[in-house]
Amino acid sequence: MHRAGQMKTRSKVIIGVAAAVILAGLVVVFAFPQVAATRLSYFDTNNGRLKQQWVSFGRVYREAVEETEYSKLLKNLGFAEQPTEWKLANAEEFGIRRWFFAQHVSYTHGKLAADAYLFSQLVKLNEPAPAKAREEATRLRELIQRGNASEVKDYLALVQRNDATK
Repeated sequence: MHRAGQMKTRSKVIIGVAAAVILAGLVVVFAFPQVAATRLSYFDTNNGRLKQQWVSFGRVYREAVEETEYSKLLKNLGFAEQPTEWKLANAEEFGIRRWFFAQHVSYTHGKLAADAYLFSQLVKLNEPAPAKAREEATRLRELIQRGNASEVKDYLALVQRNDATK
């Protein structure tokens, strides 16, 4: 009889500890998502904005959309806003996910976003005539929308050479 009572007590303790561990795990997952989270950045190829999403265990727990220097330039040059076209640009791992996955991954559209920023800085630095700036921005926007990073890079090199020979 005494042995059977110990087995019941031991089973209750094991079940109690397992339940506490599971409950603690759920609290950590939902209360502290940065323990194992990914920050995804998306580039809007039509309007130049950036969207960031923080994802933990498949659940988006934070999202932000921000204007970039390039998107502000497009607005200043009078470009009409087009429907958004979000393309994955970057992914960064946080918490324990850093141990198992690449910590930072930059995709093709991450490079395009960086090149768009570079273009906006070139326009700001060189202060071309508004018509010329709009012409250059139109061409760059078309290349970005196509998504070919090498064409964008070549075009930026051309713009830089033309600005340097002024």
